[in-house]
Amino acid sequence: MAVTAWRITFFMAMAALLSLLPLLAAASVLTDIDVQPADSGGVNVDLRFTGGVPELRSYRLDAPPRVSLDLVGAQSGLSSRRMDIARHGIEQITALEGNGRTRLVVSLAEPQTFTSRVMDDRLRLTFVSDAAPASAAPPVPSASISSANAPAASVPSTGLETDEGPQVENIDFRRGADGAGRLMVTFDREGVEANVREGGPDQVLVDLRDVAIPDSLNQVYDVTDFATPITRITPRANQGSTQLAIATQGAYAMISSQSGRTLTVEVQPASQESEPSQATGERFNGERLSLNFQDIEVRSVLATLAEFTGLNLVASDSVTGRVTLNLNDVPWDQALELILQSQGLSSREQGNVIVVAPASELADLERQELEARNQRETLSPLVTEFIEIKYARAEDLAQLLRGGEGDGFGLLTERGRVSIDNRTNTLLVQDTSDQVRDIVRTIDRLDVAVRQVQIEARIVIARDTASRELGINWGMSSTRGFQEGDDGTFSRRDINPNGINRAQGGLAVDLGAATGPGTGFSFGYLSGDILLDLELRALESEGKSQTISQPRIITANQRTARISQGEERAFQSVDGNDNPDTEFKEAELSLEVTPQITPDNRIIMDLVIKNDSFRESEFGGEPPIDTNQIETQVLVDNGQTVVLGGILTTEELRQIAKTPLLGDIPLLGRLFRYTEESNEKVELLVFITPRLLDDGLTVR
Repeated sequence: MAVTAWRITFFMAMAALLSLLPLLAAASVLTDIDVQPADSGGVNVDLRFTGGVPELRSYRLDAPPRVSLDLVGAQSGLSSRRMDIARHGIEQITALEGNGRTRLVVSLAEPQTFTSRVMDDRLRLTFVSDAAPASAAPPVPSASISSANAPAASVPSTGLETDEGPQVENIDFRRGADGAGRLMVTFDREGVEANVREGGPDQVLVDLRDVAIPDSLNQVYDVTDFATPITRITPRANQGSTQLAIATQGAYAMISSQSGRTLTVEVQPASQESEPSQATGERFNGERLSLNFQDIEVRSVLATLAEFTGLNLVASDSVTGRVTLNLNDVPWDQALELILQSQGLSSREQGNVIVVAPASELADLERQELEARNQRETLSPLVTEFIEIKYARAEDLAQLLRGGEGDGFGLLTERGRVSIDNRTNTLLVQDTSDQVRDIVRTIDRLDVAVRQVQIEARIVIARDTASRELGINWGMSSTRGFQEGDDGTFSRRDINPNGINRAQGGLAVDLGAATGPGTGFSFGYLSGDILLDLELRALESEGKSQTISQPRIITANQRTARISQGEERAFQSVDGNDNPDTEFKEAELSLEVTPQITPDNRIIMDLVIKNDSFRESEFGGEPPIDTNQIETQVLVDNGQTVVLGGILTTEELRQIAKTPLLGDIPLLGRLFRYTEESNEKVELLVFITPRLLDDGLTVR
């Protein structure tokens, strides 16, 4: 019974194998490649097959110049995978087989275009250099995709699908937020063949073979007001086909894609290709390349980028669609971003692997991973960890772990708890094992010794005084008078008989120096009964004084410190009931500082410096105080001394005392004047010097 079943299975397998032999025999096999110069210029590459000529799909790269040929359903029967040609502009041909097709990669000496035709069992490819007349010019750099929310210029069509062939149903133009122009052409059916190419330095052509355009859409579209590289769109109908001529200005980059019934052509200023996106902040810095694809599968483009960059790229089964690209000298990561955006795809980088899938699919995967992680946290057992805090306060770190209002997020999960032992400065943390490890790693980073700063201030008060005084004190008197005789003449009369001074007339001027130190010079002159007495006094003084206060303090980083020294004086006052009261007033020298150490070992300081002193009161009561204060914030290098500020006060005094009229007489008026001149300068300067303290450093 078992033997019979085995025989039945064997014969069924043999029958299936025999049924597949005709198909295998009929499969196309590439047997030979022949390269010869063409009669009309260029070079012919003949591909010989057995079993029929397969379907050909192709695309090309311009940097480096390369053409990839996909022979669908063909096998490789070549003796070598690599053929070195090195003639007629073809450097090398490499054959790769896989996924039911054979790919030929033709490496060129310069960019070339080619045509193909079937000749019996041969497929002839004719390559022509781009320097020769061709239908396409080199593409220009690319840019990003425009926004769908920008203003649009749309002209709907009333055309309907007809039996004659496809036709244009609608032409729509939009402006992207980044200045890109987007042209969207809608057809009345799917499967319309569209060829997007560059017709010159300032023109992009869209060839729609066997596609008609209704009269309502056959008009010139002036889109200059949209401020994009596209200025005008001109439809041209010719023998049942339609061509859209897109006029551009300035350097630009172009990418086109076709999905369903809609053809989209993006043209963006090339100057923005390397600028970071305002929305994402991305900057593209990959190796530059050029791509020129005509209606190629997105998966093939991704495979080409992976081959060019050497990256590991995984595409989801949901990645489908076809795209037309004309990109020149753009970073490969920007080209990838453009392709993904045009097809509604997204990518995630995991190590050295890039995963490509629809954005919604990646979002679902991430959501599922997040839910699974949350579920693991919910089911994971709790562990308890004792963490001894060395330098910080356990209470402060516990608050950080808990988070709370205004404190941002916490490090504990919903099931986690933390307690504090103030006596040993220890944290008791209970949470999942993964979260506890993260908490321990975070505390190790935060629980470090705080750096310390020594701040030294110098307050200098310099006084400079100078004064000059000059005055004179003199008098004159007489002991005789005059009387008139009988004959009308005057003669002396003795009014001081017996030597008794009874003179009652004379002159006195007292404009000597003020009371105090001075220099005096006096002399007297007596002639007969006239006495002249003169005293000259002069004073010139100069004084200089300098007061230096030097407070110094050490504090930790971002900790406020204050040091002060002062004097209190009592004074009598009267309260509201006329009762005597004793009050105290303080004059102090103080330094208050809050330092912040920057990562480059500089110090930011918030400073308040006061230097007050009592001044003698002339009338008693509350003693007056001279105050000097500065409040500022400065950034200073370690060990550098800066001048925070200064106050310069200058007082000049000139006083003159004189006898009216007589004191104004030139030269002689000096005998009737007293002059005093004084000049006082007071200058206040504040210096500050911060120094970072290393571990173990003490103040000298």
